[in-house]
Amino acid sequence: MTTGRLFIVVMLAFGLVAGLVLANSPAWRDGPVPSVVWAIAVGFAIDLLIQWRAAQGKAEPLTMNERAIGIIGSALVITVIVALV
Repeated sequence: MTTGRLFIVVMLAFGLVAGLVLANSPAWRDGPVPSVVWAIAVGFAIDLLIQWRAAQGKAEPLTMNERAIGIIGSALVITVIVALV
């Protein structure tokens, strides 16, 4: 599995977990930070880790398409789960 596909899978899994947590916790859902920002923050942190590993030659750098699919997909999963519950 390539680094990009692993990033996408991890981000979608995070979206699922974060969506379920936010759906069951109204205090977090209605907090000062919109729930979609969680996907952006986690995606950024993972991307920094991948870029650090890529600089060492131990991983492939992510493409913009992989970043977009992972972060937007995660945000959509969070939004759909919170909206349906």
